[in-house]
Amino acid sequence: MAITNLAPLHRPSQRLASSPALRPRVAVVDDNTVIRSGLPLLMAEFAFVGSFLDCESLLERAPAADVVLLDLHLAGTGRTGIHQGVDAVRACAAAGYRVCLYSNERRRHLLLRCLQAGAQGVVHKADPAETLAEAVFQVAAGSVVITTGLIGLAELAERRDRLPTLTDRQRQVLSGRARGETFRSIARRLAISEKTAQEHWSVVTEKFAGYLRTHSAADLEHQLGLDSGELFPADHEVDWWRDHAR
Repeated sequence: MAITNLAPLHRPSQRLASSPALRPRVAVVDDNTVIRSGLPLLMAEFAFVGSFLDCESLLERAPAADVVLLDLHLAGTGRTGIHQGVDAVRACAAAGYRVCLYSNERRRHLLLRCLQAGAQGVVHKADPAETLAEAVFQVAAGSVVITTGLIGLAELAERRDRLPTLTDRQRQVLSGRARGETFRSIARRLAISEKTAQEHWSVVTEKFAGYLRTHSAADLEHQLGLDSGELFPADHEVDWWRDHAR
């Protein structure tokens, strides 16, 4: 990990490249043929090492990859008995892969569960290609990438004093990002470089992810002052993927 003061968010693995920042090696797990075939054509800055219909195929082939781009919904072809959702994230992370979700899924509670299970990035398929590319580079480098929908929760955690190790500058960057401010604008307002603002943000997201992964759903809701079930609905509303794993 590039940032100290947190336990590693993934298991060290020989599958990770020695210099991922140069040209990250990417594996795609998606049941959509256009995604599997199109991303390697659109994103020449990455070395695509495999495209797979499901996690089982990825884990069987075990390609050397710095980042796995993973869709959460993998039953589009009617297959059963496969890992999906949080189970898929957990399986890939346990195998030593850095997982970046690439999905249309926007339900906050499910994305949080994925971060708890070991995902290091969240990108929506509606986001620009530049957003996806930047996320892959960051995840390959060991950073955590979260969507705008989760930033407000990170700010709530900070306000509830659940991220006490943040510096004043990191809190300022978090506040700006929570209001949709760009890194360029934050850097100008705080009289720092844009790179420095991004580095502060990287620390914030990694500490937030670490906080999520060390607390149960009930603890998170209690500590953030939320009603039971407000952040994490009942399991039958969350574990939809288990119906396809039977």
